[in-house]
Amino acid sequence: MQLLNQYSFPFLAGVILLILAGILLRRGGIDGLLVPLAAIIMGFLFAFWLFSPGASAETPDAAKVEEVIGAGKAVLLEFQSPY
Repeated sequence: MQLLNQYSFPFLAGVILLILAGILLRRGGIDGLLVPLAAIIMGFLFAFWLFSPGASAETPDAAKVEEVIGAGKAVLLEFQSPY
């Protein structure tokens, strides 16, 4: 389930791409298929690049967090998922 959750965009993009390829093949044959499919693929790749989570900016601060937790004070931790 986690795999499907993390990669739902590529899976959905692949399904949409297959559906659109089937529609284009049924409509006009293979003549004008390459340009629209290439545009759709490029659009999906750009959207995946744009919306994919990157490395956390807070990674170097992990040592500081460990120091604060072990200091004997009450600490509120907030965990956030990049997905």
